[in-house]
Amino acid sequence: MGWLRAGVGLVMMTAPAPIVGISKREPLTQTAVLLLRTIGIRDLALGAGAIASAKSKREGDLRRWTLIALASDSMDVLASLASRRSIGVRDSSLAALLAMVAVAGDLQALTAIGTGPTERSIGRPTPMPG
Repeated sequence: MGWLRAGVGLVMMTAPAPIVGISKREPLTQTAVLLLRTIGIRDLALGAGAIASAKSKREGDLRRWTLIALASDSMDVLASLASRRSIGVRDSSLAALLAMVAVAGDLQALTAIGTGPTERSIGRPTPMPG
């Protein structure tokens, strides 16, 4: 999920115009370009954090970065839905749907992290439930 998020962030930073073009309603303004580049920077940072933490030996780093991404994506869903009046139902729904896909990816990543080995369990016996 980290590599995907970092890649999307890089695209949003370097080529925001095609993304703005998805919404046939909005003209390409410098404000829209700035907004997409800012979101791209956020996603690049979250992706890079996830990538670095996956390589880290410190327990909990990857989970922490994934939880931060989940919080960010969840807030994107809420912000998208709250924008219905200003950007229209179609664009608001599309933005919310894209954010929900990211939330689903975050939840899937958290599930995978929960089933993977941790620093605590590597080389140590797992305690039996009692």
